[in-house]
Amino acid sequence: MNRPDNQLNGVLERIAFLPEGLRLRAFDFFFGRLIRAYRSLRIRTRVLTPTRVEMELRNMRKIRNHVGGIHGVIAQVPGEFAAGVLIAHWTPKGAVVVVKSMQANLYKPVKGDVRAIAQADAETLRAVMDQEKGELTVAVEVIDETGESPMSCDVTMAWVPRGGRKSQAQAA
Repeated sequence: MNRPDNQLNGVLERIAFLPEGLRLRAFDFFFGRLIRAYRSLRIRTRVLTPTRVEMELRNMRKIRNHVGGIHGVIAQVPGEFAAGVLIAHWTPKGAVVVVKSMQANLYKPVKGDVRAIAQADAETLRAVMDQEKGELTVAVEVIDETGESPMSCDVTMAWVPRGGRKSQAQAA
């Protein structure tokens, strides 16, 4: 697949020679250096392909609620990161990817570790490459340790050129 020459894809190309397990750990290290919340929650990437990103959050004492499970708000965070990385694969060089909105419905308490899976078809993601700025809603599947989905999430990611109004004014 032909992807844009952006910062994320540059990093992935530099670590591509590593075996998959080490490559994912190297990506986690890089991403954790950029985003403190990713590092402090110890989120781990399990699958990283151009059309699918899967991240895991371990059930640690500091993020548990009063019933012993991961707090519902924190259980959404790996989904937010997974959707962001999925979109960042395809954005033009110099684009800034941000969360525009996020909707989550919690159906039952979260039990144990959480996996968040963000995926989209290649045709939808290829359209992102051609747009200087835009937005895309990604449905994220959140699965707990029991194998069930205690919540559903929709994350709307937006991307804009770095510099925002300044770069537009300079272009005119």
